[in-house]
Amino acid sequence: MKGQTLSLPIGEAWASITVGSIVQTSLRTKEQQEARCRHAIADGVLKRFWQSQRNGMHSHTEDESAFEHEQKHRRPVSVTAVIPLEARSVPSLAKSDVPILTVGDLFERWSADRADKRAPNTIKRYRGSIRSFEAFAKGRDVRTLTGDDVFGWVMHRRDREGISPRAINKNDLVAVSSVFRWGAGRASGQLLSANPATGISLDEPRIAAQRERTFREGEIAAILSAALQVTPEARNPTRTASRRWCPWLAAYSGARIAELTNLHRGDICTEGGVSFMRLRVTKSGEPRTVPIHGHLIEQGFMTFVEKCVPGPLFYDPRRHGTGASTSPGELQGHKVGKWVRETIKLDPGVDPNHGWRHTWKTRALGVGIEERLRDAITGHKVASVGRRYETPTLKMLADAMGRFPRYQVGMKRADDR
Repeated sequence: MKGQTLSLPIGEAWASITVGSIVQTSLRTKEQQEARCRHAIADGVLKRFWQSQRNGMHSHTEDESAFEHEQKHRRPVSVTAVIPLEARSVPSLAKSDVPILTVGDLFERWSADRADKRAPNTIKRYRGSIRSFEAFAKGRDVRTLTGDDVFGWVMHRRDREGISPRAINKNDLVAVSSVFRWGAGRASGQLLSANPATGISLDEPRIAAQRERTFREGEIAAILSAALQVTPEARNPTRTASRRWCPWLAAYSGARIAELTNLHRGDICTEGGVSFMRLRVTKSGEPRTVPIHGHLIEQGFMTFVEKCVPGPLFYDPRRHGTGASTSPGELQGHKVGKWVRETIKLDPGVDPNHGWRHTWKTRALGVGIEERLRDAITGHKVASVGRRYETPTLKMLADAMGRFPRYQVGMKRADDR
């Protein structure tokens, strides 16, 4: 290859370079972050060029438009970068006849392939992280992305967007690494030569818990009493219904708030004398059946359901846009939590919605409800393979729920609700 002339994208322009024992050019910037970005782009094109030569392709034209958007509005100044040939082994993109594959394109292929293998909620959660990375990559081909690009993105998320290192590691990097790992695997046809997110994580500062995650007795009374005091609003009945019933449903089931706010009228059933709710929208994607505690029935929950029109119980689809990234049920769950926190001035150390999961399981343990039944009601994974063979019946779950202690909170008369 010595003596051949190449064109590599540098900032807003293209540099002509003659191949020698090294490939050397100026990145035209003294800013470290900018230099890393420009280096990654040029290096990716060069790697792809080497690979194309190994594959026997001898005539090449760089696609300048592929990097036009990435380089827009960048300021060139002078610095020299030396790229030793022996240090480059990962193929990348250099041919104009190879279509650009963006981060978003790769995700859509991944989600189509994983649709029957991953829970819909998992795919939805990943989408937010992927959109963030795609915006950071600014339309670049995924085959030119390196670990430096991924690390630059997570640093941007932490330092510029204020996302915690724990959330980045647990959510963003899990999503991006999963999609890239698939892209480098046989299932995708090895669209990528490697997973650039491998080995990347942020140090997480040790945060000592300020308090227990369960609600204290005073908080329980305050939340449930506030819910009892909610009066229906003609202009937004589903909002007041969510405030009135969802805290109580969570208190007597340990269900996640979005599992409850996504309930429809048809999800509330009675069979063999047992009233129960079918939670269809769950974190794992697996629906589950949860008996309705007798205290809720006494409060008039079943009567409330019977009076509702078919459809969602706790949100109005007409109030939500179809293209929103957050589902109506999830959004309503966030609003319930915000209302609880503001209404009772809840301690910031406990979650206004998720605290009920901790509280329910703790109270269930206290009255001797078996672990397998506690897990079945709350939707937690069982502890062993053997437990997976045990499928508690509705009667077993109802008997367990019957042992769950009542919350001693002052009630209003049924005709006042």
